[in-house]
Amino acid sequence: ELGSSPTFLYDLVDVTRQAAQQLVSDYYLSIRQAFQSHALPELLTAGGVLVYDLLPELDSLLSSHSLFLLGRWLENARAMATSDREAEQYELNARNQVTLWGPSGNILDYANKQLGGLVLDYYSVRWSLFVSVLVESLNSGRPFHQDQFNQAVLQVERGFIYNKKHYPAVPAGDTMEISKKLFLKYYPSALRRSLAGPA
Repeated sequence: ELGSSPTFLYDLVDVTRQAAQQLVSDYYLSIRQAFQSHALPELLTAGGVLVYDLLPELDSLLSSHSLFLLGRWLENARAMATSDREAEQYELNARNQVTLWGPSGNILDYANKQLGGLVLDYYSVRWSLFVSVLVESLNSGRPFHQDQFNQAVLQVERGFIYNKKHYPAVPAGDTMEISKKLFLKYYPSALRRSLAGPA
């Protein structure tokens, strides 16, 4: 009944987004536990669900509402410019603000946002690299080095800032259907985990 209400749809995206973010945290804990236990199959499963299913679903949800679009954020930044050169700089600044906050990740994720396009092309790529590095560490027997990972992921982050990819400023998809799909897919297992308590 409320599916035609813009206020309801905004709240639906916002609440579902927050629930999905909690699931991201849960999968991170599963990934960490699997890595510490040297359980490669469990690491691959949790990492795979996170990178190839949950984050794309979250991005799809965000992309279904105009107020959760990276393209709109970038378009608004460009609209403030008085020249093409200035528009390029403003877009670069807008990308930097929601990611690195400086040339070297000075205050990394300080103003991070969950926006359609940003989740898939920035956060998902970072998570994918993280899981890949952990898998390689288990396969090779070499320890995980945070400093080395930080340097590798910084290149991914900079790549996003400078990629000049165009992101849509118009939503796509049915917010109600995407939210329902996310709920039906993830709620049963999330409920089982909460009832089971901490591992």
